[in-house]
Amino acid sequence: PTETPPAGQTPVTGAAQGATLDVFMAAHTGFYRLAGQDFEQANDASLNYTVEQFGLMPTVLTPAFEAGGHSWDVVYIWRAWVEQYRQFLTPLNEVGLQVDSSDFRWEALEASRALDGQFYGLPSNVYTYVLYGNKKRLAEVGVSELPTKYSDFVDLTKELTGDGKLGYTDGWAPLYLQPKWNVWLHLNGGRLYSEGEVGDVLFNTPEAMQATQDMKDLLAVMPAESPISPWGIYDVEAKKLFFNETAAMIIDYQHIWYEGQDPNVSEIGEGNVMVGLIPGGKPGGPVSGGQSVGECFAIPKTSDKKEAALELVKFYSSPEAQLGLFTRRPEIFAFDPAEESGYPPHRSLYTDPSIPAADQPNIDVTLAQSEFPGFRYGTRPAYQAIADTIEAAVSAALLGEKDVEDAHNETQAALDEIVAGEVL
Repeated sequence: PTETPPAGQTPVTGAAQGATLDVFMAAHTGFYRLAGQDFEQANDASLNYTVEQFGLMPTVLTPAFEAGGHSWDVVYIWRAWVEQYRQFLTPLNEVGLQVDSSDFRWEALEASRALDGQFYGLPSNVYTYVLYGNKKRLAEVGVSELPTKYSDFVDLTKELTGDGKLGYTDGWAPLYLQPKWNVWLHLNGGRLYSEGEVGDVLFNTPEAMQATQDMKDLLAVMPAESPISPWGIYDVEAKKLFFNETAAMIIDYQHIWYEGQDPNVSEIGEGNVMVGLIPGGKPGGPVSGGQSVGECFAIPKTSDKKEAALELVKFYSSPEAQLGLFTRRPEIFAFDPAEESGYPPHRSLYTDPSIPAADQPNIDVTLAQSEFPGFRYGTRPAYQAIADTIEAAVSAALLGEKDVEDAHNETQAALDEIVAGEVL
């Protein structure tokens, strides 16, 4: 087994010295291109990046892998793609690495280990939905803390809506709807699969139907465009209304904390972004519920520089490099203003003394939120087909094209067919 070197130091094996590596990277993770400069300097190496929008990455990965020739030496992918593409990826034990996952958050472990039990990558960021609020907007109605009960959350969104202002903003259009729907599924005490990572898809349950109904009910206090493209591609449109103070609250990933206090992109102001657990306490539901997901770096089988690629993967995933997701945020945003990287996969980093004290509340809430139900369900080969089918049904209900119950019942048969044809 090989050891992970501290960030900025030459790897023990020297396998990456003078290497030129081709790297496939998601557009929202500018941090790794910034950190990669340290790797290049330490190893006299060159990293050639292919950068693609996250939602479009499979349209690039699939033909490249299926062509069978050289594609990249390192690829950035998330959990569902590990399962989808594992025939094209190198199990890390085949390149001499025995993974120590003892410090991994559960999302990080899920992200890099496939159903066959093998590690096909090392974890990169972890993303966790939490609730963010505008302190000034809440103060207008005499509220100084974010709600902790779902019923109070709904009441507050209504109170904050009027005169051109909104209580809540979100993006619920297809392409990124299923992850957000998972939040409401969990708040209602539901789960999507009957057997943990696999099994039947439980879409026509009372909990699943109530999740869709809850979302539909919230549309009255949200932007009218929320269920319509391009509002489903990340949160680009939704977060604008939070940053310009039109909307008072948003459920989103960790970058909102930083962007919301950056005067270059937001009117909220430093110290005025609030963070809290997603409010729960619904009948039969947990205290909180959400959605978390991990991503990872993997090595395609066609790489002829696997030893050097492994050094880069270890560097990106090392605690020393990952700490930068907490400590280098100003530098990251200066490097890439569109940066939306998540938080480190290593639990021990969340109390590191080098973390800026002002950011500790966001970090603490993020880790606490991950202890509540929050699966993304991207753990099986048929995930994408399942997610697309669910998104179409939920979207039809949100847009009023179908009754909630009809949308769920009619779609269950299609989901059953997908599962029946799945090869695990």
